[in-house]
Amino acid sequence: MMLRLLLMAAAVPLLTSCGSGLPQTIPVSGRVTIDGKAPPAVGNVQFVAVEAAEGFPLRPATGAFGTDGRYRAQTFDPGDGLMPGKYTLSVECWDVPPNMSGNPSKSHVPKKYQTPKTSGLTLEITPNMRSQVVDLDLVTK
Repeated sequence: MMLRLLLMAAAVPLLTSCGSGLPQTIPVSGRVTIDGKAPPAVGNVQFVAVEAAEGFPLRPATGAFGTDGRYRAQTFDPGDGLMPGKYTLSVECWDVPPNMSGNPSKSHVPKKYQTPKTSGLTLEITPNMRSQVVDLDLVTK
């Protein structure tokens, strides 16, 4: 009987912390604007993980936005957010996306913002955050 009680007591913390089995994410949302205006087409924000917070894995994420510019970051499931860590960001919003047909591509976003190495956009998410709003105003001039 005592062994049964010990096993049940040990199982309670496991049952309450199970959830989805995925690492903790922090909800991150915001709005992308270009020179203060909504983007003319749909696009994506890419979150490239460059340093994980202690105890968390390094994992990239994405945030699709509509013509209103609003996005919600996704690591595993839609809108679940980002894992704690440091990120560099890039933004894509195409009139004509890159293609294999030879048609020239045309982006609404300046080339600078299309790669995390040159965008200058960075973000740090800490484990104790509840949620984070990150608005990105891209400047074309």
